Amino acid sequence: MQESLTEKQSLSIIEEMINKAKNEFSEDGSMYLLWGWVILFCSLGHFILDVIIGYNKAWYIWSVTWVVAVYMIIYLRTRGRRRKVRTYADEILGYVWLAFVIMMVLTFFLLQKFIPQFWLYNFMFVLLCYGMPTFLSGIILQFRPLVFGGIACWILSVAAGFVYFRYHPLFVSAAVVLAWIIPGYILKARSVKSSK
Repeated sequence: MQESLTEKQSLSIIEEMINKAKNEFSEDGSMYLLWGWVILFCSLGHFILDVIIGYNKAWYIWSVTWVVAVYMIIYLRTRGRRRKVRTYADEILGYVWLAFVIMMVLTFFLLQKFIPQFWLYNFMFVLLCYGMPTFLSGIILQFRPLVFGGIACWILSVAAGFVYFRYHPLFVSAAVVLAWIIPGYILKARSVKSSK
């Protein structure tokens, strides 16, 4: 006959499940690292092509992000099929990042449609958008490096407004290092430590 759990045991099991769900979603920080390094490559490449080399179609380098997006979709679908349980935190974070993608698409559409010389503002709005999912992911996962990374994106967005627009890709580079690469490596180290 099964014994009923005490209140303390029940709370302990719930807490363990919540912690497992948080660890499972954040896994090893691979998505933050993937996107952090891709965006760092593109933003530094854009700056070098535009400012140092003088290539007037430097924005072509951002095409790399489409290739990575296709890879990520395939990876997440494959991983999703292998997972037995989808937690509430997983769903919420999925919607946060979906909202981010929608914000980015709408931002570029609206900037191009309604603002003359929209390219002057592109990177400021990108930084503004980057801050939202990063900050919210940090809050949901209770992971401060992501919270601080989101705030850093917003601060860099404002700071970029005081600098010549051709230098804005450097602000994006700084943002992804603070918001995604550093937190990604912290998550990776945490994952390695917990798997031992």
